[in-house]
Amino acid sequence: MSQLAEFTGNHPFLVMSFLIVAFLYFWTVLKEQSSQLKNITSDQLTRLVNQQNALLVDTRTPEHFAGGHIVNAINIPTSELNQASKKLAKGKKRPVVVYCQSGRASMRACQQLEKQGFEQIFNLKGGINAWVNDKLPLSKA
Repeated sequence: MSQLAEFTGNHPFLVMSFLIVAFLYFWTVLKEQSSQLKNITSDQLTRLVNQQNALLVDTRTPEHFAGGHIVNAINIPTSELNQASKKLAKGKKRPVVVYCQSGRASMRACQQLEKQGFEQIFNLKGGINAWVNDKLPLSKA
């Protein structure tokens, strides 16, 4: 125990850095667990659509959406998400799955939807890239 006190006295910057990193790590984990947002896989997305009639929101640009999207998805770019809440108002009680190209931008979109009062929000982990990698179909209609 005296060695710990000696180490702390000799290396205050190192000890303080460790405590800050540990605090930030635990704060992030707790924040993530308390959030309603969940990352789901392509398989889980398919089950949500088939069993609970989940609403799919593609947050990519209209050009990317036209190049291929998940069947029955609606295109609402992230920049237009706040104005498009009327389009999604019917889905506040339904599960809503949001995706983008890689899964990062859609996480921010999920947070916006959470603030707008949506109850069940899911983010497709890996975005449309994961969907394509799993060899699942895209619609160009």
